[in-house]
Amino acid sequence: MFEVREAIDEDYEFLFELKKVAEYEPVKAVFGWDENVQKEIHRNEWNEAKPTIIEIEGAPVGSYLVQVHPEHLYFGRFFLLPACQGKGIGSQVLKTVIQLANEKSLSIQLCYLQGNRVGQLYKRFGFEVTKQDEQFVHMLKPRL
Repeated sequence: MFEVREAIDEDYEFLFELKKVAEYEPVKAVFGWDENVQKEIHRNEWNEAKPTIIEIEGAPVGSYLVQVHPEHLYFGRFFLLPACQGKGIGSQVLKTVIQLANEKSLSIQLCYLQGNRVGQLYKRFGFEVTKQDEQFVHMLKPRL
């Protein structure tokens, strides 16, 4: 179905374009899209931690990031190209992350922009809203 690998320097531009395709409308609605600001955020996120790349037949189609903290996993930067959405890839990625959290006896925390339909997927997998405001929705999947 798909394979994953760690991001490399050559993925930098793809990841920015992926984020733009996936989040342009929610970012525009919440903050207004400023290309320079978004490029700076992307650079900072890249320098903080490199995500996992999702590939189909050797071509990158998405990304996600899992950060292990002492009390929880943080799941973020989860984007799929529109043509790859609704095909079970997101569900499979979440199952893998949930399995990792269960193995480590950790909860999973995440945050996404208001207006992003990914929240429906998270709810199907047992994530609960812990906090939200006009900009973000924060969710938690308690540890088992």
